[in-house]
Amino acid sequence: MKFSDITGHNNTIESLRELVDSDHIPHAILLGGQEGIGKMRLARAFTNYLYCMNRQNGDSCGKCPACLQNEHHNNPDVHFIFPRTGAKQKSTDMFLPQWNEFIDKHSFMPKEEWARAIDAGNTVPVIYRNDANEISRTAVLSSFAYRYKTYIIWMPEKMQPECANALLKLLEEPYPDTLFILVSNAPGQLLPTIFSRTQRFNMKPLTDDEVCKILTSEGMAYPEAQEIAALSEGNMIKAYDMAGEGGEMKEFSGYFIQMMRLCYAQNAASIRMLSDVIAAFGREKTARYLAYCARMTRESFINNLKVPQLNAMTRGEADFSVKFSPFINNRNVERIMSEIQRAHDDVLRNGNGRLVMFDFMLKIMMLLRK
Repeated sequence: MKFSDITGHNNTIESLRELVDSDHIPHAILLGGQEGIGKMRLARAFTNYLYCMNRQNGDSCGKCPACLQNEHHNNPDVHFIFPRTGAKQKSTDMFLPQWNEFIDKHSFMPKEEWARAIDAGNTVPVIYRNDANEISRTAVLSSFAYRYKTYIIWMPEKMQPECANALLKLLEEPYPDTLFILVSNAPGQLLPTIFSRTQRFNMKPLTDDEVCKILTSEGMAYPEAQEIAALSEGNMIKAYDMAGEGGEMKEFSGYFIQMMRLCYAQNAASIRMLSDVIAAFGREKTARYLAYCARMTRESFINNLKVPQLNAMTRGEADFSVKFSPFINNRNVERIMSEIQRAHDDVLRNGNGRLVMFDFMLKIMMLLRK
């Protein structure tokens, strides 16, 4: 991964390049921002530039031994720390084959794909205390081949409290030429004491043009790429999902249409069965489905204004919204949005998913008739 492989984030790239060129590299860097914008891609490109033996025109050469080692994930001085399952495992080493395949195939780092790769099921992957112990054990040793020893920590907000406290001690008294790169989807969830000891780079979502550029470079026709880019919110994970035939967004669209038709028909028995199906998604996916419901409700209400430029929907969503939007009006839109938010919050607070979703759909059933 090279800086030239990165689309967007030009200011951050220039700042990171300057750190290396000036030999003023801090002991801890935080790349923060929403999921799907390329933070790990940039972390890898920066690491490549740091180790490259033959930097050219502000980028790594991609050909020297260090570049080739980084490309093939066998640089002995670069260590990845990531959320996983199995607290009794001594380190992340047993997951390295899955990890290496994952970051090559999914460089924008969809956390749901990682959970599937390690068969997490309904268990939320975390970074354990023994991962921090492993960092402590290796950080005290001399580097193997290069000047710097680098630890790239993906989703540090998933660290157990004991792990976060152990990492804090390392940041407070860093070893020479040891670099920590924290790649976070939620920097606000880090310990304030860890947050304050990093040099922070707040990475913005990609622009529509940048998303479109990535999609067209991978073979997508420009009109389709432009439509997807407008809906992606600068998130390549969302963009790829919308581009895929079996993507999650397409799945959610089907369930949303089914739910609203059953609610309007006041078919309580079928609503109960559908609520069980959606609750079986698990907590995080059910919350994403409810977020999708909120977006479609908002877009359908806006559709009543008859100004197509204000809407951001796929063709299939727009076709359904034409018929559905009259039922989302001034009398019920605020209540519907409120019920969606309440169900979303209840799900994330570990409420009983089946009861939450059934209660939510019954309320929507009543509100659609207003």
